[in-house]
Amino acid sequence: MTRAGLGGLQGLATGFCTRSKLAKIAALLASPNADSQASPTSSGLETSVLEFGQHWDFRENLWKQHAELEQWLLEEEPAQLAANLLQSDQIWLLRDQTYFKPPGSEHTPWHQDALFIPVEGCTFLTLWIPLTPITGIDDAPLEYWQTPHACCHLLEGGSALSHYKHYERQWQQDDTWQHLTTLGLQPGDCSFHDGWTLHGSQGHRAAEQRLAFVAVYGCGEGVLSLNPSMAHAPTSLRSQVQLLRQGLHQSCFAGMKEGDPVPGYHNPWIRSRPSAKFPIHSSHTSQKA
Repeated sequence: MTRAGLGGLQGLATGFCTRSKLAKIAALLASPNADSQASPTSSGLETSVLEFGQHWDFRENLWKQHAELEQWLLEEEPAQLAANLLQSDQIWLLRDQTYFKPPGSEHTPWHQDALFIPVEGCTFLTLWIPLTPITGIDDAPLEYWQTPHACCHLLEGGSALSHYKHYERQWQQDDTWQHLTTLGLQPGDCSFHDGWTLHGSQGHRAAEQRLAFVAVYGCGEGVLSLNPSMAHAPTSLRSQVQLLRQGLHQSCFAGMKEGDPVPGYHNPWIRSRPSAKFPIHSSHTSQKA
């Protein structure tokens, strides 16, 4: 097992799952039970995200609709990879989500997941699992940027493309920042990152859909925190954090109150322990010239 990046946990896991298994998962996500129209209501988070990514197919917590998907996320390859990476048997599933982008879809702004998760005291790990090949830059590969020491970056909130390009140019010119891309990943591979890794992607310009599935795991125990103090953050970021924490409160911690222990009854523990059964085969970073 190896790690890529400087200030935290991020990297690539090649061949973590067989293509045949992943094809079954993709079929589940495309089945009628996982169709967004089959759900009577959309979550607050889905609504918030789709207000920006109007072309995206963004759905979350599909594990609740499919027993096979639940088993995969709680006791098979993704769960085992999370246990190996975090080296813990105290891991629980926060959520899953689709990031299906048809041609012409909007970019994903630079962000850190931990800011938007309404929990204090836990660490988080995201697996980004492409269901279609990421063969070129037009396929909107997920991009990571990281400094030597993991920290909170108080970027401007919102979705302006000008902000996306401004920050990227700034990091490219600073030798202390390290870059990692998912360009070249195939179905059966995935990338992973902790909650403080900056990431985003360009708009999707290829002729075919870019299909990606995400699983987010929590590690340890904490408390629900809906309104963190962010006195030094830009107003736009504070507003975005509040909106998305409210959305995740609804979709992942419904009925729970500020300060309640996490994980709650909505958040199942995985059934895997750290082992070498599903090792990470490779992990690479792309350094700036």
